[in-house]
Amino acid sequence: MRMTHIMLSKGFGGAERSFVDTALAMSARGHEVQAVCHPAFKGKEKLEGIRGVRVAPVRVLGDWDRLAVRRIRAKLKAFRPSAVHTQLRRAAKLGGRAAAGAGVPVVAKLHNYADLSCYRDVDVLIGTTRHQVDYAREHDWPEDRLRLIPNFSRVPAVEEARVREARTARRLLSYGRYVPKKGFDLLLRAFAALVEEGRDLQLTLGGGGPEQDALSSLARKLGVSDRVRLGVWIDDVSSALDQADLFVLPSRDEPFGIVMLEAMARGIPIVTTKTRGPSEVLADDSAFFASVDSADSLLEAMRTALENPGDAVRRAQCALEWYRRRYCEEAVIPQIEALYRVVAVSES
Repeated sequence: MRMTHIMLSKGFGGAERSFVDTALAMSARGHEVQAVCHPAFKGKEKLEGIRGVRVAPVRVLGDWDRLAVRRIRAKLKAFRPSAVHTQLRRAAKLGGRAAAGAGVPVVAKLHNYADLSCYRDVDVLIGTTRHQVDYAREHDWPEDRLRLIPNFSRVPAVEEARVREARTARRLLSYGRYVPKKGFDLLLRAFAALVEEGRDLQLTLGGGGPEQDALSSLARKLGVSDRVRLGVWIDDVSSALDQADLFVLPSRDEPFGIVMLEAMARGIPIVTTKTRGPSEVLADDSAFFASVDSADSLLEAMRTALENPGDAVRRAQCALEWYRRRYCEEAVIPQIEALYRVVAVSES
């Protein structure tokens, strides 16, 4: 099949990871892929030079950019895909409009709880969780144009979860965009409290974003700046996870959380807040849960995980097995391929 994938943001987070990974997975299965993205997209180099992938940069000024619609439509007419797959609201709005004008069916992944009026040119909407599917139903999205297909990760799964090698300092890891909803300020406060208890810990907080200066200032104020690595861009996710003893997802809002899948794949114990995505993917036998927006609850969950390594490994093993059954590439990509075929046939 010939597929066009569209992502029009510049940064690199979970949705952008989904765009890149889906394009790479499809090309690896022998499909021809056109990847339409912003010229300044931070993940563009991950697609360039890959056999079967044609990167097609398109300048976009905003949701209102009619010229961008024309540019995308020209790319589609030149490539002639069987279907288009968009990621996030802007791609669905502009890419959907362009595809409609080119007579190409559109599949869109709903990563969050966006205004569905932006998806009016989409033929089939993918919800990654039951809650997202329910959201679409509640907003009158037709049932026959709705699918539940979870996110996936291309991070290879380890053979089994294990107790990490003994070392002086225990290593904690988290990463993502530095914005308030990710809750990294809560993680710093909980981490500082654990250090205050006399624990020898190190924290790597990978990523970047508008809150970086504020987080650095908070780490200094809490007296843990010498134990925290901030602003670290993590290219090799597997290596970073393999060097950690505990992964923490402190989000105030997390519709899914692809980073969670990556931790599951590498068999690392997980502490997460009870946000929508993690609460649906994980359970009490596969992770340690904390209340949303509570540094005290996060502290308690992290303390429990650190003080009970045997239980932590058992939960990590359960999460790893669940990842293999439901969230790895081999489990999810066939579902997406099948949807492409249905959409392409129905429009032919």
